[in-house]
Amino acid sequence: MAVFAVVGAGLSGMTLARELEQAGHRCQVFEKSRGRGGRLATRRRDGWQADHGAQYFTVRDPAFQQEVDRWVAEGWVAPWPVAPVVLNGDGVQSSPDEQTRYVGTPTMNAMVQGLSEGLDLFVQTRVDRLERVGKQWRLWDDQGEQYGQFDAVLLTAPLAQSLALLPPGSNLEVPLRGTTAMLPCWALAITFSEPTGIEADAAFVKTGVVNWLARDSSKPGRAAEPETWVAHFTAQWSANHLDASDSLLEQQCLAALRRLGQPELPAVSDRFKHRWLYARSGTETRLDAAFDTNLAIGLAGDWTQGDRLEGAWRSGHRLAKTLIEQWA
Repeated sequence: MAVFAVVGAGLSGMTLARELEQAGHRCQVFEKSRGRGGRLATRRRDGWQADHGAQYFTVRDPAFQQEVDRWVAEGWVAPWPVAPVVLNGDGVQSSPDEQTRYVGTPTMNAMVQGLSEGLDLFVQTRVDRLERVGKQWRLWDDQGEQYGQFDAVLLTAPLAQSLALLPPGSNLEVPLRGTTAMLPCWALAITFSEPTGIEADAAFVKTGVVNWLARDSSKPGRAAEPETWVAHFTAQWSANHLDASDSLLEQQCLAALRRLGQPELPAVSDRFKHRWLYARSGTETRLDAAFDTNLAIGLAGDWTQGDRLEGAWRSGHRLAKTLIEQWA
């Protein structure tokens, strides 16, 4: 039996830890935030909630489809029967995209919550230093607390944070050189005092500073009232407005919503914003071999497989398989 440290409690980290535990190993998971799920995020407010991170996910890999089917059976996810429109300079256009979109129920991180049951999880614990002691690892958090000993350390945080912990000389560092840029994204969630009358439940916005709009209250497992919308802003605009005010974000969001065919909107009754500094990697990174056998350190995360939620699962699943074979 090996003992592993997993840094990051997103889908890749939880998939990795769960599969290693099922194979008879022990894992301790360290998460800097209060919760788990990373960008699979839902915030609850007084009488309403909104998914301000990942909006949905799709499936291409048959192996991932089997896992998603299991999540559906568990009640952790459900298909979202939505047909997003395309909003461009010519107005609202229909989209030929007919793929199935899934969401967590009743919150986006429900599958991560389910996978984490029974795992040894340390939240609000920011790992900021790794120390190699013989053939094992110690971890130190930003408060000076020590954790260990571990046979391997598995980094599943966003690219910039994982690279900061990666020891110099690791063969995993070479393919990551030049890929450290991470793109930000502002998210705004608003709720209206009355129905808006907008027909579409979601839109890919091709012009302007908003690139995604979704009626969050149309998702399965959510209350239909009050009507709630989420807007995601482009990476370029977000980078240029890292300190954007609530009022500026709301102004831009409402302007985009009016373009969906309702120039007169009811009053906004509540709102919240969230700035994702590490929304996605600036350049596509794909790591097929994500474990350094000499240093016993591994990498996983959606950014290693192209920034999709499916990539997060695939990377955790593949790394778990590699480790299980190595410690067989």
